[in-house]
Amino acid sequence: MKFAIISDIHIGNYRLYKGVYRKATPHAERLLKDFVQKMNSSFKPDFIVQGGDLIEDTNPTIDKKNYQKGLALLSKLHCPLYHLVGNHDLKFLSIKYLKEALKYKKLYFHTDHKDFRFIFLFTRRYYPSKEIRLDASQLEWLKKKVNTKKKIIIFSHYPLIKVNMRRNFWFSDRPKLAFIKNYRQFSDIIAGKNVRLAFNGHLHWNKKVALDGVHYITVQSLVENTSGKIEGPPANAFTLVNLNENLASIKITGKGGRSYNIKI
Repeated sequence: MKFAIISDIHIGNYRLYKGVYRKATPHAERLLKDFVQKMNSSFKPDFIVQGGDLIEDTNPTIDKKNYQKGLALLSKLHCPLYHLVGNHDLKFLSIKYLKEALKYKKLYFHTDHKDFRFIFLFTRRYYPSKEIRLDASQLEWLKKKVNTKKKIIIFSHYPLIKVNMRRNFWFSDRPKLAFIKNYRQFSDIIAGKNVRLAFNGHLHWNKKVALDGVHYITVQSLVENTSGKIEGPPANAFTLVNLNENLASIKITGKGGRSYNIKI
């Protein structure tokens, strides 16, 4: 089977940060349309994951408009689509609104497909504080869901482990905003279970870390400008994954893309 991930799309307006338009947000809608066309005509995955930060936050009115715009573009996909929620989605949009927009009862869930279990987590940032965590009820739910003989693949917006942020454009000087606070609790829950892979976005770079038998893979943002220019082109990054019984072949497309073959 195969699936794709597209993350940190950031539909919205340019925002200057550290003197650079690092998110090439004006390109987001065009690139998203191109992605949908490629998925439908060429890759044809079994499902797709939207990894959170569908929008670049501005205010409640504009954010609702842009969120609906993104959902409308993604609705043209010819396969199941699973959504994660990111910090920019949550800045001005309520959990109630997001549940209604996505038609979800909860923002965390799972689905099984043959020998695999796919788990989608809600890694929440609490505003106005800087705390990022999995809440207690979700952790209790997770304990039950990892108790399976199926091979488990987890998706989240934020990283689920502590990650070294050295040389990261966004988080080298604010690492507490880079991953969940209760990562040790998460690690204890999955210890000795069949978790093989975990994918996340948020950090706007490509990175792979292996820890206790689990491969944690961070995937690049669709619109990250890595050119070094104040206003440069987007990475146009998304991730293609082919799974068989014992191997995951992973290709992260776009500028600075990566490929991994991981035994699972």
